[in-house]
Amino acid sequence: AYKDQGESSTTAQIRAQRWMQSLLELQQSAGNSFEFIESVKSDLFPDEIYVFTPEGRIVELPTGATPVDFAYAVHTDIGHACVGARVDRQPYPLSQSLSTGQTIEIITAPGARPNAAWLNFVVSSKARAKIRQLLKNLKREDSISLGRRLLNHALGNGKKLGDIPQENINKELARMKLHSMDDLLAEVGLGNTMSVVVAHNLLGNASINNVITDNSDNRSKLPIKGAEGVLITFAKCCRPIPGNPIVAHIRPGKGLVIHHESCRNIRGYQKEPEKFMQVEWDE
Repeated sequence: AYKDQGESSTTAQIRAQRWMQSLLELQQSAGNSFEFIESVKSDLFPDEIYVFTPEGRIVELPTGATPVDFAYAVHTDIGHACVGARVDRQPYPLSQSLSTGQTIEIITAPGARPNAAWLNFVVSSKARAKIRQLLKNLKREDSISLGRRLLNHALGNGKKLGDIPQENINKELARMKLHSMDDLLAEVGLGNTMSVVVAHNLLGNASINNVITDNSDNRSKLPIKGAEGVLITFAKCCRPIPGNPIVAHIRPGKGLVIHHESCRNIRGYQKEPEKFMQVEWDE
């Protein structure tokens, strides 16, 4: 065993000497110090790239990293607010890989949000984790906000959640085994429970069939904006645009999907009022 260790040590020394020799050859052949450093880095760190901030700070990133990875490496808030990038002073796609030596400038905007599509191209674990974390938080916030809108709309007759006795709310929370009003609103916003059913239980004064019929036929339509949160999306099959007659499909766990009223994928939706609701474009 000792002999083997000695041979192993000798082999390591030989490899080290060869590597030192290769460094000398690289130094002699390199046109300048930057080329030499680039060559050494490609040998020593094949899985990393090194890019610069506009101020000249070096940022180490995994090979294949994009401007979004860079933004999150600089600061989480910059990543969250990222809307574009310039590389070496030129516009650069957020999804395109970076190369060693480039200078990256991130363009941010107040109120900007990460795009779930970023998860398809970011490669750094930090960027992926931060994007997922914020999207999860945004989904929670959006589900509560949408749930409040849906429930207020379902209550009808000018009633709002603030008009409901706390006793009724507590009974509904107990029935659904939830801990708070926010939990209830989130369930409604996610489409896991029907807003009209919850409204019926909170009001406690009408049959559920009447509530559903009233909701689908007689109530004012829920206003929808052209740009909504993560829980209101627009169907890719019919791609409705402002001005088109629209209807919302309630997807459990996903929120609302807005379709053109004549979309063939929702043909006969009137027969399933529990799965669809009337909506209109917000003016």
